[in-house]
Amino acid sequence: MGQDHRRLDSKVIAQYIFTMVKADITISIRVLQGGVENHFNYKASYRKIWLAKQRVIARIYGNWEESYSEFSHWLFAMQILDLVQPTQSCFIEFFWTFSPCVETFKHCKPLISIDGTDLYGKYNGTLLMAIAQNGNTNILPIAFVVVKGETKEVWSFFLSYLRHALNDEESLWKSPHAFQAFCTRHIAANFMTRFKNKDLKKILINAAYSKSQREFTHYFGRLRDENIAITN
Repeated sequence: MGQDHRRLDSKVIAQYIFTMVKADITISIRVLQGGVENHFNYKASYRKIWLAKQRVIARIYGNWEESYSEFSHWLFAMQILDLVQPTQSCFIEFFWTFSPCVETFKHCKPLISIDGTDLYGKYNGTLLMAIAQNGNTNILPIAFVVVKGETKEVWSFFLSYLRHALNDEESLWKSPHAFQAFCTRHIAANFMTRFKNKDLKKILINAAYSKSQREFTHYFGRLRDENIAITN
């Protein structure tokens, strides 16, 4: 009685888990699997529970195809989109902003942070985002772009449209006003991927947070010497 049952299909399971998924869309498959087993006295497979959850999500929010086909109409209706390189069947890449955020940025610190994250689901890709901070260190989202992946061409596309959206030709983009900074957390993560040494990682972070040239030289020298010792 503890095994799966052929009549306990994803349709039946979807009816049972509907209220749970509606209450918490992030509920895990394992939790749903346990609930189904307790209710039916059969342990449904992970895939069957996953399919059932997808049915519930489609019933609540619509399926992937319907949502995707309505996406461009919704964005244009909201008047928040600068659409670039559309095809008849899909988006190659697109950039959008919210006008209130762009206007608010004029009163924020003249500093923009940019980063990207992978998208998961039926339609993959990468979301790039630009954010700023106001005087109370509250986060302000400025612009977004969805692309296939992070490349030099994609970042150039994003930054050029960001510059146009902000209508800023000088202060943020040209020397001596502009300068670049790199995220210490990302540098440390990439460092660990390459060297896999926690002690060296700590020295690297200390170097990055140094408040004087002398302090930086000290930590960077330690980093170089210890790395040479480990290599030899």
